[in-house]
Amino acid sequence: MLKVAAALIAGLLTSSAFAQSKPAESPTQPSATCPPVTTLEELTKALYAAVSGPYDQDRTCFRDLFLPDARLSPITKTPDGSFAPRNLTVEDWITAIRKRGAGNFFEKGTLTKVETYGRLAHLWSTYESRSEPNGKPIARGINSIQAVFDGTRWRVQAILWQAETQDTPLPAKYLP
Repeated sequence: MLKVAAALIAGLLTSSAFAQSKPAESPTQPSATCPPVTTLEELTKALYAAVSGPYDQDRTCFRDLFLPDARLSPITKTPDGSFAPRNLTVEDWITAIRKRGAGNFFEKGTLTKVETYGRLAHLWSTYESRSEPNGKPIARGINSIQAVFDGTRWRVQAILWQAETQDTPLPAKYLP
């Protein structure tokens, strides 16, 4: 009985702290125009759909998929030749994409491996990028996506990705 009471108190404290730490401008319910993301498969599909399209498109659904302090981090080559993540907020990413001007970008997941524990998920998702929806791939790589289930839906905490290069080809186990 004591263990049950302790677990209940810990749960209340955790949920209370979580509720207090959630900013008011970040609703737990998705926008009416955005697809549901109650499963990880729906989250993956929604992410690739929200990334794809014209550079200057409305990014309401893209924003809605992320937690308020989420980060998007491409691994890039630094001037000294080493590699490091470039950490972007959701708004930083949107601004960088908009600066590309006219044009399109389409990304498609080709294979996703999922690990979950409780409300935590890690998605290892191989992608292909194109300039046209059914065009020839112009890039491939892997997205490492961390997601959290808030009791209603899945949302992204972080995406770390690396594009395939001649020195880092995609391993066969991550290809469809």
